[in-house]
Amino acid sequence: MVLWAIVLAVIAYASVRRGDATVRDQSSAADARPVVDRAVGELAAAAGAAGVLHISGYDLERDCRITPVRSGVTLTREVTIYAREADGPGLLDQIVKALPAGYDAVARHTAKAHALRADAGDFVAIRGSITSPGVVSLSVDTGCRPAGDIELTEPAADRSVINPVLGAFGATAKAVTAAEAPCPNGGTVRTVRADATPGTPPTSLSEPLRPLTTGATVIVNAPDRVAYRTPQAAVSVDADGGDLAIATTTGC
Repeated sequence: MVLWAIVLAVIAYASVRRGDATVRDQSSAADARPVVDRAVGELAAAAGAAGVLHISGYDLERDCRITPVRSGVTLTREVTIYAREADGPGLLDQIVKALPAGYDAVARHTAKAHALRADAGDFVAIRGSITSPGVVSLSVDTGCRPAGDIELTEPAADRSVINPVLGAFGATAKAVTAAEAPCPNGGTVRTVRADATPGTPPTSLSEPLRPLTTGATVIVNAPDRVAYRTPQAAVSVDADGGDLAIATTTGC
């Protein structure tokens, strides 16, 4: 028994030295961040042009518990896709088929729920579901682990991609942020978001956007959300009380 314990300890030590973690807490959030970013890009490429897709930046939850006496962090990124209501289950299946084989992705459908599960490697989990009709929500997270020397600097926001939408509503942006991830075949998927106050509260979202949606593929046209695709970008505008939540994505 003592000899076997020594063998296990040597294997664990060698795995850490090689960088091949055998349990999640042997790999830090800093180690896993590139895996998370890669998975976000893989999801964006797998979804293709089936809907209006946006990616989030980094959400770092602190003070989770690795063990009862050891704290850690959980790093999470989100991918949200606005699709036509009937297309959600098929979109999950499409993503499963397009993800790398090593992700072991699977989609499950029941009368009450539709879900996706995948493994991006290094104990990074991908989970997906239809959170409301036509809305596919995907998360990529590290689970609780040591932070390591993690840096989460977000890219500068290019306002030029969002200015036409702001102009359509005569809106002033209160905050503009950006997020990006590497595409599997090169390039970058990038989402720019703005919280904005319109010059005059619109009676509808679709009317001010008409000049921008002419010739576009409109995926959602509802009182509180318009989502559409042009050859240049995927765009969504949500009514948020008296304000607007605007997002534009240039994809893989």
